[in-house]
Amino acid sequence: MDYKIKSGDTLSALAKRFNTDVDSLVKANPNITNKDLIYADAKLNIPGSKDEFQAQGAAKGPDLTGGAQQTQGSQAVGDVPPGQVGDWIKQAMDILKANGVPTDKMNPQDIAKIIQHESSGNPNAINNWDSNAQKGTPSIGLMQTIQPTFDSYKLPGHDNIRNPVDNIIAGVRYSIARYGSVSNVPGIQGLNSGSGYVGY
Repeated sequence: MDYKIKSGDTLSALAKRFNTDVDSLVKANPNITNKDLIYADAKLNIPGSKDEFQAQGAAKGPDLTGGAQQTQGSQAVGDVPPGQVGDWIKQAMDILKANGVPTDKMNPQDIAKIIQHESSGNPNAINNWDSNAQKGTPSIGLMQTIQPTFDSYKLPGHDNIRNPVDNIIAGVRYSIARYGSVSNVPGIQGLNSGSGYVGY
């Protein structure tokens, strides 16, 4: 997630606000050479909270990948990450599949990467500082959707923008409608090419 530094901001205050620490902020922003000196209007990359899910590694949470069993005819597009966020992704994908969304358009690892960069896995995350917020429609939830976008892409019965599963459903449907698949979202393309994540 990117944050535009405001006058009066400090790294320690921002680290507390975004559930991380100063060292992680400095590591994620190689342009910072002095942690006591940051500049207003500069862009700050906010890394994912270290206490949240990890896209790789099997230490956290239940195995949601179904073990070695693979449903005949289904296309493997990546394992669902372990942990609570992985559980939300799996639930959302099951609902999306039941509503006709092709599995190959919603790679769970890429969904996890978007969530990690947009909200650090916090379903209560809200962006009160960007241009959307200034227009009165702040980005909310795991995938940081604004209310009008959420309303356009939610599914019936999944109407709560702050519900993590509902938020993923709308975010994935929006990503597919706009970019063709979750894997084509600019932030994922940027991570894959080495240029870094950008908001979608």
